[in-house]
Amino acid sequence: MDCFGLARVFEKLAVEKFVSIQNRKKFDYLIGHQGVILSLLLFLIPGFPKDALCYILGLTPMHMGIFLVISTIGRFPGTLMACLQGGKAFDHQYKTFLILSGISALVILAFFIYHNEIHQWIKRLKA
Repeated sequence: MDCFGLARVFEKLAVEKFVSIQNRKKFDYLIGHQGVILSLLLFLIPGFPKDALCYILGLTPMHMGIFLVISTIGRFPGTLMACLQGGKAFDHQYKTFLILSGISALVILAFFIYHNEIHQWIKRLKA
């Protein structure tokens, strides 16, 4: 949450100097239309740089409440899965490690396939 808030505070100072208004509008459009699902998927990926994602999302018009829900829901399974995978790899239980990696890939694939349905569900929650 700190990264998200810092990006909001320093947006005008830094982003406007380095990113064109046209590129910012394109990114805002993406976040406004598919950003919730995309953000959740990125949080679910174990090993994805979550702090960088929080900074990027802080530069968007995403509501703080939506961000908190997405980051909380999205970080928990990814963190749990990364810990389990790391533990199994450390213990040389590679079969279990591969199974857990496959489960991670299936979850990501399910979100990719059903992203429209999930997006509609989130829209209904917002209303």
